[in-house]
Amino acid sequence: MSHYISIDPGSKKCGLLLADIKSGKVIEACIVSTKKFSDLVLFWNENHIIDKIIIGDGTNSKYIENQLKQKNIFNINYINEKGSTLRARYRYWEIWPPNCFIRWIPKEVLFPPENLDALVALILLEDFLRYTFVWPDKVDIKIWP
Repeated sequence: MSHYISIDPGSKKCGLLLADIKSGKVIEACIVSTKKFSDLVLFWNENHIIDKIIIGDGTNSKYIENQLKQKNIFNINYINEKGSTLRARYRYWEIWPPNCFIRWIPKEVLFPPENLDALVALILLEDFLRYTFVWPDKVDIKIWP
């Protein structure tokens, strides 16, 4: 299997996503503090064959890269993350469509009830590979302190 990790870096927290490239499915999604994200990346790196790590080129991206390099993780690629948060709002409603009358409200005015950092990581990975991934029902966004 071929796996990629995608990271939406932030000042206090990061969205992380682990995806299987061959099946086109998300395996895990998490929101982790910036101080502890590298522990999760290291854990995934030890338990899966990670081909690439994709990092959004915005806030704290150099800090994220330096933390990974300190843990001897070097297969890093950057992707432009401009507009990714807004696009993640739309993607949220594609993955989890609204029910009842809410589905008739324009998506532009709906705010997803979840934190979007992991979905931004999904958008970054999809932009990098130019491919839309499947988010299985069993995958929940985990919050790590």
